[in-house]
Amino acid sequence: MARATLITSNEVTETEVYRSETPPQTRTHVPLAHGRFVDQVKHALDYRGWNVSDSQYGLFPGKLGDIKYEGANLFGVMKIKKEGLLSENSDYEIAIGLRNSHDKRFSAGIASGLVVMVCENLDFYGDFIAKHKHTANVEHELHVRIYGMVEKIEDQYTRHSEKIEQYRDRLLSDSETHDLIVQCADRRVFPWSYGEKVLKEFRNPRHEEFEDRSVWAFNNATTEILKNRNFQDLQPSTQRLHNLLGEVCLN
Repeated sequence: MARATLITSNEVTETEVYRSETPPQTRTHVPLAHGRFVDQVKHALDYRGWNVSDSQYGLFPGKLGDIKYEGANLFGVMKIKKEGLLSENSDYEIAIGLRNSHDKRFSAGIASGLVVMVCENLDFYGDFIAKHKHTANVEHELHVRIYGMVEKIEDQYTRHSEKIEQYRDRLLSDSETHDLIVQCADRRVFPWSYGEKVLKEFRNPRHEEFEDRSVWAFNNATTEILKNRNFQDLQPSTQRLHNLLGEVCLN
């Protein structure tokens, strides 16, 4: 399951994104219309057969010279799926993060992964990121980089899907579950105080599709509890968790 987090004080509709004002270009600065940027991402996804299942956007004000633009900065997240690619994993998605700026605060860029965060304080996280400055060739170069990113997404999706199948097939005994809780604390997947919460979620999951005793169910119990952590701690915690669960599946 993808975790796509957008932190913004001004969430807007996609229609408002397309209606936002774009400053005129200069010799050295070429703003890319937010709607055009979103279209580039969607077209690249569509070309590779990906569907956007959910999206959120935020606009943040900024100034370019003496002129203030209410929608100068765009922040957004999308969840995407692809039909026919291990489609039995209907609960598995990948997230896309995107941001674009008219006031030179940052480059236009997208991020992708199982865990993505986009924040108006400029935090921007994903497994991999593609971006380009707002120069004369921004539209062409960013277009190329977005398509390259989408190709990587399919490889990533396949790898993660294969890993999830291994997680689904590996069942855990009670003793293995208890040992895994201890190992998670030892390897700094989560603080020891989280152990009881994870075990409770694993034994009585809030989502019925995770009621078995598989490594996949343990993964989802853990990530359900981890989502309450500081986001900056979430990425390394998630990576340590997958490293550990991969070892369990080999035994």
